[in-house]
Amino acid sequence: MKNFIEKEYHPVIEDYISDYVDEKLELAERDAFEEVLVQDDDLRELAFSAKEGKKLLEGYAKIVAAAGFEKRLFAKLDIE
Repeated sequence: MKNFIEKEYHPVIEDYISDYVDEKLELAERDAFEEVLVQDDDLRELAFSAKEGKKLLEGYAKIVAAAGFEKRLFAKLDIE
């Protein structure tokens, strides 16, 4: 059996996952999609993984490099 990473979903389902993660679904759509998630283990895992991934990316966006980091990095990489 394929896991959720190996499965291909219809673009409409992918859009629903994206909108679900971004909390853009209307209440009725969200409730209906969550009913689908209850029935499909792989889809549920994919949706929750996408939600966690978004949280991680939002956390990385808040990270700020120390002053002079880019200059030191470019010097090590020999980039001007």
